[in-house]
Amino acid sequence: MSIIVTTKLGRFRKVNTGDQGHPDTWLFECPGCGEWAYLDKDQWAGRVSVDHASEGCRGGYHETHNFGAELVATMQARILTGSKPHDDEEPPASPKDPRDDA
Repeated sequence: MSIIVTTKLGRFRKVNTGDQGHPDTWLFECPGCGEWAYLDKDQWAGRVSVDHASEGCRGGYHETHNFGAELVATMQARILTGSKPHDDEEPPASPKDPRDDA
């Protein structure tokens, strides 16, 4: 199961590269179209924009944020409030209504 963290900027997915010597990394889910993409160091730090619109994003996403800081702050806040620092990949199923068996 993947680790997904939902922040006010969007969702991030931790990716295990499986390579020795290469750290795990995070993908960003474009809020405009839902496509997952890698961000470079400058995009992560908010030095340059994430211009997904120029790549054909139907939602026209083109914004600049410090994504790395937002991800860390969200995970820390969750830990401090006693929550898991990440979401489950899929939301838990709704409890079955017993009337459905009748």
